[in-house]
Amino acid sequence: MPAFASEYQEMLESGGACRGADGYTAHALPGDEPRFAPDRTALVRHIRLEIDLDIPNKSISGMCTTTLEAVAPGLESIIFDAVELRVGGVTLEGAGALDYESEGDQLRVKLPAPANPGERFTIRIAYRATPRRGLYFIGPDEAYPDKPLQVWSQGQDEDSRHWFPCLDYPHQKATSEVIATVPQELFALSNGALVETTQDHGRGTKSYHWRLDVPHSCYLITLAVGDFAEIEERAGGVPVVSYVQRRRKEEARRTLGRTPDMVAFFSENLGVPYPYDRYAQVFVADFIFGGMENTTATTLTDTVLYDERAALDYNVDSLVAHELAHQWFGDLLTCADWSHGWLNEGFATYFDALYREHHLGDDEFRYWLQGVAETYFSEDPGHYRRPIVSNVYHEPIDLFDRHLYEKGALVLHLLRSELGDALFWKALGHYVTKHRTQSVVTLDLQRAVEEATGRNLERFFQQWVHRPGYPEFKVSYAWDEAAKSAKLTVAQTQGEGLDTPVFAVPLEIEFGGASGPVTRRVEISEKTHTFYLPLPEKPLSVRVDPRGWVLKKLDFDRPKELLLHQLRHSAGALGRVDAVQALGRLGTPEAVRALSETLQHDSFWGVQREAAKALGSIRSQAALEALLESKALAHPKARRAVVQALGEFRDAAAAEALAAIARNGDASWFVEAEAGRALGKTRSPLALETLTTTVQRESFNQVVRVAALDGLAELGDEQGIAIAQAWAPYGKPQTARASAIAALGKLGKLASEKSKDAVRDALLRYLDDPWLRVRMGAIGALEELKDTTTVPALERLGRADLDGRVQRRAREAVIAIRRGSDKSDDVKKLRDDLDRALRENRELRDRLDQIEARVNGAGPASS
Repeated sequence: MPAFASEYQEMLESGGACRGADGYTAHALPGDEPRFAPDRTALVRHIRLEIDLDIPNKSISGMCTTTLEAVAPGLESIIFDAVELRVGGVTLEGAGALDYESEGDQLRVKLPAPANPGERFTIRIAYRATPRRGLYFIGPDEAYPDKPLQVWSQGQDEDSRHWFPCLDYPHQKATSEVIATVPQELFALSNGALVETTQDHGRGTKSYHWRLDVPHSCYLITLAVGDFAEIEERAGGVPVVSYVQRRRKEEARRTLGRTPDMVAFFSENLGVPYPYDRYAQVFVADFIFGGMENTTATTLTDTVLYDERAALDYNVDSLVAHELAHQWFGDLLTCADWSHGWLNEGFATYFDALYREHHLGDDEFRYWLQGVAETYFSEDPGHYRRPIVSNVYHEPIDLFDRHLYEKGALVLHLLRSELGDALFWKALGHYVTKHRTQSVVTLDLQRAVEEATGRNLERFFQQWVHRPGYPEFKVSYAWDEAAKSAKLTVAQTQGEGLDTPVFAVPLEIEFGGASGPVTRRVEISEKTHTFYLPLPEKPLSVRVDPRGWVLKKLDFDRPKELLLHQLRHSAGALGRVDAVQALGRLGTPEAVRALSETLQHDSFWGVQREAAKALGSIRSQAALEALLESKALAHPKARRAVVQALGEFRDAAAAEALAAIARNGDASWFVEAEAGRALGKTRSPLALETLTTTVQRESFNQVVRVAALDGLAELGDEQGIAIAQAWAPYGKPQTARASAIAALGKLGKLASEKSKDAVRDALLRYLDDPWLRVRMGAIGALEELKDTTTVPALERLGRADLDGRVQRRAREAVIAIRRGSDKSDDVKKLRDDLDRALRENRELRDRLDQIEARVNGAGPASS
């Protein structure tokens, strides 16, 4: 299950958290407790699920037949997880009726006689249900008349219990069958191979019988029902099949076109071929995640299907590769306990990166991983810090965060650097082969890698997986001409108050010279090291960890001469990105000229993007002129970065340029959209009229409308409240609704008391909206308002909502509101002060640039 849909942005929303006693935010909220896997007194060996769907009434009737094998001696009963299931009877195959009783959300079935270890028996449970979780009925209504009629399941983490009785924990793995009876005009997809299809003309139904003979966890059992077109390709001998609404076949081909190549790449490099007979992907409406890796049959949200114009600078290869990688890591091998969920999600995230490396090359791969690190840093320590493996939570979904996904991937990247490519792939192949079809914990991975490589990895796993944080390095450099050596001091500055250890890690140091780069490797294991490194010549540039292997933060100030040489001569994009970011912090006229040149001419869009960001952060007249001259860059992602950077200026020229793009459009949906968002940030008088127009514009996935709503929120004009309110109600496009509600929160906190009260009351109503992301957005918006009268409603939601993400988000918001309500009156004043400071800072910088230009005889600063 990916953390984000389409660029990994869907799993958890940012927000407040509980502040620990030592001053940093803590992952565990009040009331969270250590959680442990239940005992396995019996092993589930096979699940046969026969289910009849009553779609008009959003109900099911079913028979769940479970074959088990006793583990504990004298086993007297089996406890099934069964939430809101109306049980009609329980029988033991070959023996008749069994006694049973409901115990809250569980069903205890008493065996007729104690079972001995190794003894197998089969229990049949007849039941009915109208599921509120686990199985979702989607269809048209008055507000959304064009919505397709579909039914789909979502079992992760522990929601299968809402639509069939099961031992709902990942350490139970069994083969499965699903026989689904649906209206004859619909198709039903499930796990494995389609055994047979039967039709009942009298009832007007079809039954689809699917069977999977490879054990998997019950949260991976799937059902997807709808009127789908089928598209089949092949990856070698493996059928790769996709299902989509009939009118969207071409979009599905475009979206999933590289899937066969991904299957081949993962299979060949792991040395473990794709482990099932077929691979299917199905697009469904209103899906509550980006995708879900159900064994052999991934479910994807239909919002990631994209048109030809979007394809210019958008794809969802990350999502597709992530879910495919789960077929090995998550399905074939499954975390035995949710606390070890990184063995599913960290692997899938890194395999997404590995496919990017294979398909797009080294620069794209390493720049993308730098973005992965930035995403992780936004949570640690920006939100909270925890070890990757942690069993303290309220709901398992609480653990599906940036630590599990991004940090997990970055730890695997570091492991690859420690082992080298050959041993890395050998070790992973051994791990998968050894634990095929099993449930695993982190120690299983560690031991498998050690067996395959002969390496002792106890310290590696202890510091990177079982303890929190990462190293923060402060580096200084000096050259000793007499000794022909570089002096390098490396200090670890991460705070002890964050329970973060001193790390032991190798670092490469690259010295650029006239005859080419020289690399030295140093071992870091103490708080501070000083290294004296003999070199053949004085370096023209110095880089720490030049290929970005180590998860870290780096503070390394260097003279501008070294940075300029690095910018001009680094072959890899990461070196140029590093130089661009450092020059942006310098902000001198010479730095602006170098950044402008890079923005115009660098061969990699990521370097151009960073140059645009740096110029936006400098905010001088010369930086503005450089950006205005670059509005027509060829690469749409670089062009988008220029537009975004223009939003950093409170300047009429920037606003006019942005308004023109927002009104007239761009070849890229995303550049056009970004112009509206950036225009709002300029606070220009042009913004309100322009955004009022562009918010009406239809676009791929509502991106232009969403950006216009974001722009209105940035603008801060109270007139934007009415526009946001118009796009928030049920019946409007769902993606736009979430942005409208977020805008209400930002605008409401700056509004008059009367308007603020109206916004608050509207947001409280949206806490009960049927759509998950609207409820999440309403929570975030109420947190923005910091109104303590909303706390009771949020507390209720934190207790009662069926989605664990909503529960946690509401609990976090309550803490943040209580902590910050006394500061909310200062928000508008702070905003005004910031605007004034930005204007004054720019005026001062421009005067200093002019003085420096006159002193140095360099001419105008903008040249």
